[in-house]
Amino acid sequence: MKKIILSFSILFMGLAAHSQTSKKVKLDSVVSVTLPVDYRKIDTLGQQTYSANSQYGYIIVSRVPNPDNKVLKKEKELKNIFKEYIFKVQASLTNGTITNSKDTIINKLEVHDFVLRTDTGTGVQLRKFRILYTRPVTYTFQYLYDESRKEVADKEMKAFFNGIKSPPELDGTDQYLTFGKWQGFSGTQIVIAVAALLIIIFVILVVRKKRQKDLLIDDLYKQ
Repeated sequence: MKKIILSFSILFMGLAAHSQTSKKVKLDSVVSVTLPVDYRKIDTLGQQTYSANSQYGYIIVSRVPNPDNKVLKKEKELKNIFKEYIFKVQASLTNGTITNSKDTIINKLEVHDFVLRTDTGTGVQLRKFRILYTRPVTYTFQYLYDESRKEVADKEMKAFFNGIKSPPELDGTDQYLTFGKWQGFSGTQIVIAVAALLIIIFVILVVRKKRQKDLLIDDLYKQ
């Protein structure tokens, strides 16, 4: 019984310590993230940067307003935004290598994750990025840590990225104009639509073939 009570005490102490060392920070009225309580914020011409030391790494969050006239129409344009960002990161650190670059859907929004691996000469540093683009703002989230601490840093890094929150009503329509043209259909609806299209094509081919056959028969009778 004493062991059970002791275990619960340790658990509650851990939860209390976590709540005291981290807090939910609203980047704006839309996106929030959980950061260490002693984070630092810099505001430069409307661009906000949040940074903080964590137990096993270093955290950087950026919020950068997009140009008013920049409206994306297609998903391809969104992917180009991601590519341009990665290119700039790679150009700023020529000795770095990009790995694990992939698109993923988080909270109905398309984001891009990648890792920058840099050999500092005294060890390898890993920096995981997540890019979240919306029409008015681009958010970037970074977690930096030494590769030698990867095993202990992974859990903290996962908690940091899971702490990025946005409301359910924020979705791909806030990223590019044509979102939902196909996303709005379920997998079953898409299969039915494709099957219907194939049937129509098949019927057209059969009718055309029959018509050609009838014409050929008519020609033979005329002869």
